[in-house]
Amino acid sequence: MDGWPSMATILSKRLEKIRIRFLFDHPFLSVMALSIGMQMRQNPHEAFETDGAAIYVDETMAQTLSDEQLRYTYVHTLLHILLKHAYRMGARDHKMWNRSSDIVINLLLSDFERVGERPETEVMLEKYRDRSVEEVYNALYQEQPDGEGTPDESEPKEQKQDLIENEGDSEALQEELDALIVQALGAAQKQGDIPASFLEVIREVTRPKIDLETLLHTYLSESYLDKVSDFSNPNRRFIHQGIYLPGYRRERNRLDLYIALDRSMSISREDFSKFLGIIDGVLRISSELSVTVIPFDERVEEESIVVYDAQAAKMPEVAFSKGNGGTDFQVVLDHLKGKAGPESTLMVLSDGLFKIERACEMNTLFLISEKKNIKRFENYGDVFNFDL
Repeated sequence: MDGWPSMATILSKRLEKIRIRFLFDHPFLSVMALSIGMQMRQNPHEAFETDGAAIYVDETMAQTLSDEQLRYTYVHTLLHILLKHAYRMGARDHKMWNRSSDIVINLLLSDFERVGERPETEVMLEKYRDRSVEEVYNALYQEQPDGEGTPDESEPKEQKQDLIENEGDSEALQEELDALIVQALGAAQKQGDIPASFLEVIREVTRPKIDLETLLHTYLSESYLDKVSDFSNPNRRFIHQGIYLPGYRRERNRLDLYIALDRSMSISREDFSKFLGIIDGVLRISSELSVTVIPFDERVEEESIVVYDAQAAKMPEVAFSKGNGGTDFQVVLDHLKGKAGPESTLMVLSDGLFKIERACEMNTLFLISEKKNIKRFENYGDVFNFDL
């Protein structure tokens, strides 16, 4: 019996065949598979598990998978690493984040060919297509009863746990991963058959992250508070040498910022709380702002409009109530007509679930919580998505 190959040897050969097929079918996955470490061990939960840096394979559980299921599970685990799911989890509920990540990955893989057969334990929920993991997580979080489970119409009790915690230097690991992804993309783009949905997700993961405060400060100060050279107020630094240089003046002393706060029924309470946090952050950015908050749903709630003076000695309390109506952005434009000039700025805080037919007369910044709704606003102003 000593001549018989061991389970580990058989499994290793099966996995090696999968990686070789990647060379022809998916060069991108081939580069990743050859670069990311894989260890055989006894896993506590799943046949394949990852901490975001390596893949851990349980020989006993993996042997129960067919070749096509093994291929799919291997690819699925690779995507957990590529999309940095272990690092993006933060303080979120581990099981629910794992399920959200699985949903996003399985929808992405449905756009691929030759990635094997999806096991029955892998949930596929079309209603979450084109959503980020953060958006899926928040949707599941809203559905859960009393903090238990992640209910939906398919396998409500199924909880895979193939994401495990990483105790290493996450920043260094992510930098190494970004470099690897760029290398893999270079190899894959020569083949030219990567699904567009997958490319978009990868670009988003590797795109430098800018925190909201930095974004707002840069957007407001560079765009609308630029200095203008002015000889009427000369630079006094070199006057004693007989050199007269222009000084600077602000194009405008104060910036009028209007914030349209979507309080409609589609806005979750968690999102609404984040909107209020954004308003609070804006008030702390600069003393050169005059901020008017306009709550709206199907109408502008005139009685709740508040004007904040950022130069006030005491920071004001940001307190608005959520509504239960629909969303009509036109009422905001009608309200602003005649009140705000083209030199003002409008910031819109919304999930983006409303129609827009014309641009505002002033510079407009849309901060949209639902990533899938961003494209419809690109012709009407600057649009950003913030992570939930």
